[in-house]
Amino acid sequence: MKVKKTFGAPAPIKGAIAAPASGDAVNLLITLPENPSTIRTINLIPWLGRGIDAWVWACANQLRTFLTSESVTACTIIGYWNGGMRYFFEFLVSTGTGVEPQNLMPSHIRQYIDWIKDRDQAYSSKKSYYGHAKSVLTALVQRGIVRYQQDLFPPNPFPGSNSRIKGATPLSPTERQRLAQALRDDIVAIHNEQFKGAGRDAMVVYLLAVAIRTGANLSPLLEAARDCLRPHPFMPNMMLLELFKRRGNATKLVNLRYSRVHQGSQAIPMDGVALMRKALQMSESLLGEARPDCRGRVWLYRASKNFGGAGEVMALTSTALGAGIAKLIERHDLRDDDGNRLVLNLSRLRKTVEHRLWSLSGGDLIATAALMGHTPKVADTHYLACTRQMRENATFVGEALPDIYRSGERVAEVVPILPSKSPTGRCKDPYYGDKAPRNGAPCDDFFACFTCTSYAIVGSQEDLHRLFSFYWFLEREMSNTRSNEWREEFRNTMSLIDRFTADRFDAGLLTSAKERARMEPLKFWAAYTLSSLEGHG
Repeated sequence: MKVKKTFGAPAPIKGAIAAPASGDAVNLLITLPENPSTIRTINLIPWLGRGIDAWVWACANQLRTFLTSESVTACTIIGYWNGGMRYFFEFLVSTGTGVEPQNLMPSHIRQYIDWIKDRDQAYSSKKSYYGHAKSVLTALVQRGIVRYQQDLFPPNPFPGSNSRIKGATPLSPTERQRLAQALRDDIVAIHNEQFKGAGRDAMVVYLLAVAIRTGANLSPLLEAARDCLRPHPFMPNMMLLELFKRRGNATKLVNLRYSRVHQGSQAIPMDGVALMRKALQMSESLLGEARPDCRGRVWLYRASKNFGGAGEVMALTSTALGAGIAKLIERHDLRDDDGNRLVLNLSRLRKTVEHRLWSLSGGDLIATAALMGHTPKVADTHYLACTRQMRENATFVGEALPDIYRSGERVAEVVPILPSKSPTGRCKDPYYGDKAPRNGAPCDDFFACFTCTSYAIVGSQEDLHRLFSFYWFLEREMSNTRSNEWREEFRNTMSLIDRFTADRFDAGLLTSAKERARMEPLKFWAAYTLSSLEGHG
């Protein structure tokens, strides 16, 4: 029998081992540096004298530690307080637990989770309150202020929270093309001194033009230093863009193409290096008037009279970027594929770049993750979401499978020949189809169904019952699987099923089919064993 591995406590960071009981109240007023939000101070003084003084001093000390270490941004610290510890303090006061930091127990954390769940707020918000408070409490554990206990924080107390949040989606190829053309038109206008926007808007154009090529994260790109361009060690037509990511406390190098324009040519270079150099050139004359904390930045502009700080030299913030993006969309009347006003941010551009790399690599998740600078798990979970194109490729819909079947109803005049049944729905050819083994045996790689062009699913109770029987099999067997890799595969497959069925079929039909499959699963999946599935992998 395999013995479960146990892990010891991490070595505590040397420092204060107990929260101070009292001190100068002015230390509970934390002044923050310039940041995109309007909040400049965090005031913990009102929480004194309410029975949680030790927590107040410990939290203030920890927030200051975050601030001085520069391990997280000021906006993150604001989130830790406003969206985390403030609610934890409210819980301590309202429930009268009287627990001191050094006596915090797993039972108290479970009570806090139950208290959050009882609040009349969105599920995702409740999860955020817990997560932000946990970040601060974990730091206090590492410093020895809260006693380390292996089971202090329960695993995944808010299951399914990510699936309830509709994150940013990548731009479609046509949406990306329209955006690229708008940026090109603006760059030509800036070059010819015919651009009608403000200085901020011009900088936003160049930043977006770089982002659509690199997929860089928001904060690292906004904080790019003026010496961010580095020579490439062995590629003469490339340079490196050096960006610093606070969360990973690491420098990331991004390849930028470099095109040499011949002397006398009238062409305007549009490669990544030329765009960065133009942005540096445009902001060069503003360096002498910029604040000391902005002089090392690339994206400088002079505020116009229509905005706060008229005439002041500023660096782009996320707020200014959002306003500049809105102006870009308005200037070019950018629309999405459904004709609605385009929604644009750097998160969408990053996912767009990741999807393009994924497609160009032939679906190589590891190569894509390496190019984007994160792990395959992060790429799969956060960036390679199930797009419309993926769903269309993953579902066989031919002339014999009209849209009328999506509602679960059948028109008498239409009698198509449906693909043969499979344990997860239907298959066009289980013997020689897209993912079939083609050796005379039927395909039994059921995880491959959702990326197989031979797979079919229609909105009939029978087909959906088969699909959700497989879904509940994964849910039932997840705790029995022998490896984290299989558990992750199960979760990803369930998430994929939820996403593409929600987009294609009636919600009421899905609810009834899902419940029926849970109560009365297909006999195949009711009898299927985990060992047979894992042995197959």
